[in-house]
Amino acid sequence: MAKPIGADKERKVRNLDEALGAELTDLRTRRRWSQQRLAEIAGYDESYIRQMERGTKSATLRTLSDLAAAFSVSVSALIRRAELRVPKRD
Repeated sequence: MAKPIGADKERKVRNLDEALGAELTDLRTRRRWSQQRLAEIAGYDESYIRQMERGTKSATLRTLSDLAAAFSVSVSALIRRAELRVPKRD
């Protein structure tokens, strides 16, 4: 049996790219969208969505704008939520 969307445990993040990826995954899974569905809505290739969610690809401002629009949030809110995930350095 396939695991449900979003069944993975909470991810540890080390940087903003990984934090943004975790935020994108959370937003997507709350809507019960697959990566393929998000790719179709935002106009990107599924492999690019996968790489961004893993934090191995950095999103451009244009990409952030398209993803924010797909989720009906502002770019600044998307970045702010990702920033809250990044561990504070002492």
